[in-house]
Amino acid sequence: MILFLLFAVCSLIIVAAGVSTYSRISDNFRNTFSSSAAVSYVTNKIRGGSSVVLGDGSGLAVYSDETACIIMNTDGGIAEKNIRASAEVTYDGGDVIFPSSKLVIKEEEPGLYSVSVVSGERTYTALCRSKE
Repeated sequence: MILFLLFAVCSLIIVAAGVSTYSRISDNFRNTFSSSAAVSYVTNKIRGGSSVVLGDGSGLAVYSDETACIIMNTDGGIAEKNIRASAEVTYDGGDVIFPSSKLVIKEEEPGLYSVSVVSGERTYTALCRSKE
């Protein structure tokens, strides 16, 4: 009987350790995927647009033909909205596409952009060129 109780207690300890490890791995994967997917999405938008205008630190506008895609930071994460190219650009509203993430964009040199996304404790960065 004592051997059975010892086996049961050891089994519960191993299962609890496994659950904790799985939870950390799952959170790490979610943060990594969120940041890398967001960077890929934004860099593809920049590459596909005809021109890019950086906002005042809160986002960017990517123009193509008669539309502009506004990608910006909001309280809920990274948001996006589409407007006519002739409309006034404002960095508010839009639909959150990457929750709990923060977008940082810098123009390294004319036409070369550094796109970074911070999600949780992870930061993912990529460089991309626009068509300009």
